[in-house]
Amino acid sequence: MKMRRIVVCGILYFLLVPLFATTVEEVLPALSPDQITTLYAGELVEGKSFSYDVKTLVPQGSISEQHLAQALQKPESFTVVSLSFIPYPEVMQSMSSAERQLYVFNTMRSISTQEGITYISHRAGNKPKELIEKSWYLESPKSRSGLADPVSSSVPPTAEYYVYQKDSSFKSNVYRHSYITTPDEIFVKVQNLETMRVFGLFKAVETEMLAIAMSTMQLEDGLLLNAMATIEGRDPQVKVLGYTVDLPSAFTRRTTALGEWFKDQLNR
Repeated sequence: MKMRRIVVCGILYFLLVPLFATTVEEVLPALSPDQITTLYAGELVEGKSFSYDVKTLVPQGSISEQHLAQALQKPESFTVVSLSFIPYPEVMQSMSSAERQLYVFNTMRSISTQEGITYISHRAGNKPKELIEKSWYLESPKSRSGLADPVSSSVPPTAEYYVYQKDSSFKSNVYRHSYITTPDEIFVKVQNLETMRVFGLFKAVETEMLAIAMSTMQLEDGLLLNAMATIEGRDPQVKVLGYTVDLPSAFTRRTTALGEWFKDQLNR
């Protein structure tokens, strides 16, 4: 029912708002001039729900806005949100809006190319460290044999996939990727289907208590990229063997790494 409501709201938004006649300032009216300058300079604007009004960091009337509103209502949870602007790369500039959506949709699903991406690790002295070691699609949550990245000839309103990933922080896990699309937005929610453990040993996030979301929106001169992570049922910090794992920071670095991966793939 929630999925159907989100799809209907997305369609209504498309009917009421002129296609792509939008700028960063129009879809994010609460941003300050400094934040807009930061975005156009290619830098991130980010916030954490326990210290900032993160609702200002998602486009008005978007699927991301609806997702965030639901996330902020969850008890004993927190959400980190990051926002970036990507000028259309040369390969996309001559495309129609529909061709761009298809290009973005296929790029977002090329998860095998996430193998080897890095993030800035505090424990490694603020140096780049490999984040994702293995990444592939699964036929079902119980299978382990890898499937090739899907490539589509059109963008469906919804789609769902299962993904296996092994990363440096939480080791092996299975995730569900749920997509919702409109003619100008592509939204994907990634949810853990297994308990996530720090170093593969100590429980950090219970099953389905993590939701990482990424959304793209076509604007006049580029893509607006939203990334957010919501964690339910636990404090922001986890203490493990003398280490303090700051979950908001860890997942901000994670969504930042995914955003950089996506930008790199768009330009290939």
